[in-house]
Amino acid sequence: MFKISPRNHFLFTPLLPSTTVGTLEFRCIIEPVRTLPNLQYYQAYCDEISHKTNQIRCRDYFNRNKEFSLDYDYLVCCHGAQSNTFKVPGVEEHAFFLKQLSDARAIRNRLMELFERASNRFISEEERKALTTFVIVGGGPTSIEFSGELHDFIVEDVAKWFPDVKTRVIVVESTDHILGSFDSKLTDYAMGILKSRSEITLKTNTHVKHVGPNEVSLSNGEVIQCGITVWSTGLSPSKLTSSLQFLKEERSGRIYTNDHLQVLCDDKTTVTNMFALGDCATPMDHSLPATAQVAVQQAKYLAQRLNKKDFHLKDPKDIRNDDYSKFNFNNAGMLAYLGGYGGVADLKKAKATGFSSWLLWRSVYITRLVSFKNRLLVGMFWFKSFVFGRDISRF
Repeated sequence: MFKISPRNHFLFTPLLPSTTVGTLEFRCIIEPVRTLPNLQYYQAYCDEISHKTNQIRCRDYFNRNKEFSLDYDYLVCCHGAQSNTFKVPGVEEHAFFLKQLSDARAIRNRLMELFERASNRFISEEERKALTTFVIVGGGPTSIEFSGELHDFIVEDVAKWFPDVKTRVIVVESTDHILGSFDSKLTDYAMGILKSRSEITLKTNTHVKHVGPNEVSLSNGEVIQCGITVWSTGLSPSKLTSSLQFLKEERSGRIYTNDHLQVLCDDKTTVTNMFALGDCATPMDHSLPATAQVAVQQAKYLAQRLNKKDFHLKDPKDIRNDDYSKFNFNNAGMLAYLGGYGGVADLKKAKATGFSSWLLWRSVYITRLVSFKNRLLVGMFWFKSFVFGRDISRF
C-alpha cells in the first residue's frame, strides 16, 4: 500500500482555528503519515491519473522537475479541495487562507507582527488603526470559529500584554446570516453574540470586490484599511480534480461516485477499482456536505470493504445486496465555537447554545483525535492557555 501527498501528516481540521492564536500548538493536531504500518509514503504531487492503464504520474515535492509514475491495483482519491476565491481580484496574492497548518502558522505570525508594530508609539494613530483592523471574509463555521478564537485572544491576552492597542474585527458575509447550514434559531443566536462584542463588526449582505495588500474594497463602496484579510468562503475543486475527465457535479465541480464510492465516467459507467471520498467527491444520487465527518465515515466504510475484498467483482451488478451495503451518511450534527466559552450545537435530537455547547464542542473533538498522545497534548495546552495565557512569541 502506498500514499502520495505533498504533506507528510494528517491534519485534524476542526481544531485548526485554535492554533492561529496559540490556544493550541500546531503539533497537537497532526499525525505523521509514516506512523501507519505497512505503508510506503511518497512526498509528492499527483498530476495525472490514467484509470485505463491503472497508473498515476507524480512530481517530487522537493524537486518539481523530477517526475515518476506508479502502478496501482486500487486507487483511492481523497485529495480534498482548495479555497474558493470566486475570482475576486487580489485574493490569491494578498489574503490569508485557513485550510492547512501552514496557513494557520502564517496567520499567527502575521497577527503577532501586527500587534508588535501597533504597539510602537512612534507611528500615527491612523496607521495603528489600520494595523489592528482584521477582516474575516465568510460566515461559515471556520470563519466564525476563527473570529471566536481571535476574540478570546484579544480579550484575555492582547489586552494584558498590549494595553494600548485597540483592535477591530470585521466579519464580511455575502448572505443575510452566518452559519447557513445551522438551524435558523442557532444562527440568530450566533449573530446576536457577535454583534454584542465591541471589537467585532458583522457586515451581512456584503460582497468583497477587491483585496489589496492592506485594504479590502466592499460592494457597498466602503474601503477598509486593514492589517490582515483572512479568506474562508467555501471550497472549489483542486487542480487535480479539475483535470480529471470524470462525471462531475456542475455546481461544485466534485467528482461523482456511485453509492459504493466508486468513480463514475462521463458515460456513467463505473471505474470499479477507483474510489473518491471527502471534499473532492460526492455520490451522484445524494449530494453530501464537504465536512470532516462525511470524510471520516466514508474512509471507515471504504477501509472495511477493501479489507473484506468486497471489490474483487468487476461488474457491480454481480454484487448481491445482502453482501454489499451502500454507503449511508449518518449526520451526527454540527458544532461551532463562538468564543467567550460559548458555542452552538445543532444535533439530531437537541439544539444547544452557550456554555454547554462549548463543553460539548471540546469533549467531542478531543475524543476524535487519533492518538492518545495528541489527546493528552490538547488537554494540556487547553489547561495551559486557561491558566497561564497564550504564547505571544513570534519566531
